[in-house]
Amino acid sequence: MTRFASGFNKLFLATLLLSISTGCGGGDTGDGYTGERGQVSGTITIDDQPLKEGCQVIFMSQKGGYTAAGVVQADGKYTLVYSDDSGLPTGIYEVQLTAPIVPDSTEVVDPTKMAANIKIGPKGKVSGAASNDPFPVKYGSTQTSMLKFDLKPGPNTADFKLDKK
Repeated sequence: MTRFASGFNKLFLATLLLSISTGCGGGDTGDGYTGERGQVSGTITIDDQPLKEGCQVIFMSQKGGYTAAGVVQADGKYTLVYSDDSGLPTGIYEVQLTAPIVPDSTEVVDPTKMAANIKIGPKGKVSGAASNDPFPVKYGSTQTSMLKFDLKPGPNTADFKLDKK
């Protein structure tokens, strides 16, 4: 009986390891998440004008470490891209912006310098944006942007109306 129990334990362990490694949940698509998913698109304006083309919007989940980004078009519209074609895991996301990575021929925006300009004063007040920055520096970090979005299953619209103040 000991040989049978030992063989059974090995078979059970092998089956368990195989199920874990293949993601036996059925809905697992590579990022470890097996729940409902959603897609996000929207428009970002600043002082009622489209945010500068080429800026990026980045969504970071408060739980699980999921992140997606989209590039802002000339009309202020964006669509998030995520490594899984079926969408982002649902939940609360913090949002931040980055300056254009590929500068246009008339203006060079350095995201590193822009981030270095962030100054947080008393009571968390953020300052330091240069007049030629595409948005105030407070939007360059999830800690200071105060932008959040609750992602639901299916298509989502996340419009942000920002101001330069």
